[in-house]
Amino acid sequence: MNLCIDIGNTFIKIAIIKNEDLLFFKSQKKWLVRDIKNLKKKFNFQKAIISTVRKSLPRFWPFIEKTVPSYNLDHKLPIPIKNHYDTPKTLGKDRIAAAVGAFKAYKGNNLVIDIGTCITIDYIDKKGNYWGGNISPGIELRLKAMHQFTANLPSVRRKTPKIMLGTNTVNAINNGAIWGIVTEIEAYKDRITTKYGRINVILTGGDGAFFGDLVNSKIFVNTNLVLFGLNEILVYQ
Repeated sequence: MNLCIDIGNTFIKIAIIKNEDLLFFKSQKKWLVRDIKNLKKKFNFQKAIISTVRKSLPRFWPFIEKTVPSYNLDHKLPIPIKNHYDTPKTLGKDRIAAAVGAFKAYKGNNLVIDIGTCITIDYIDKKGNYWGGNISPGIELRLKAMHQFTANLPSVRRKTPKIMLGTNTVNAINNGAIWGIVTEIEAYKDRITTKYGRINVILTGGDGAFFGDLVNSKIFVNTNLVLFGLNEILVYQ
C-alpha cells in the first residue's frame, strides 16, 4: 500500500492506494503527525510520495521519511513519461502528476484541466510526451479580483447559473466568471483537437466536478487524478 500526498494552495489531499485501488481519501486544510500515525496503524503503508506547490514541507513529512521509503516529487525524480517543458524545475508538481495519471488511465491524446485556485491546462500525447500547457485564474480568484480591483462591483458567492445572461449585477458577475471558464474549456478542446487530432478531456481538481456538469461536450471527470499519478510515479521508482 502506498501513501500519496497532494498539497495544493488551500487543501492537503491524502490517499492510500493499493494496486490502483483507492482505499482511503481525505482532503482537509491541516494534517497532524498523529493523523499520519493513525493512518500507518490502520493501513500499514509501505512507501510514500508527496507533491506540493508550497515552499515548505508539512511538519508530518519528516515522520513519514523516518518510517518508510519516501519520495518528494521534483524535476529530478524519474517519471514514466517524457517531459518537454523548457523549464522542468519550475513546472508544477501537481501538473506533471496529473499528466502521468492521465497517460496511465486513458488511451490516446489527453488534455488535462485541473480546476482549483488556478486552472492548469496540460497536454500529453498518446506516446507519453508531455508538451506543456497554460495557467489561468480559478473561479474564486476571478470573483475576488472583480470585487477587489474595481470601485463598484460587489463581492459575489458563486452559484450554478440557471441562465446564460445575468439580469442583475450579481448574476452578471457570477455568470461571467463561471461561463467564462466553461467557454475556456470548450475552446481549448476545439483548438487542441484541430491541432493534434482527437483528444480526451479530463477535468480534475477541487472544482472539476462542478464544471464537469456545465461543459457542453464529452469529457471525463477524475477528481483524484493527481493522486493516482503520484501513485504511478511511486510504482515507477
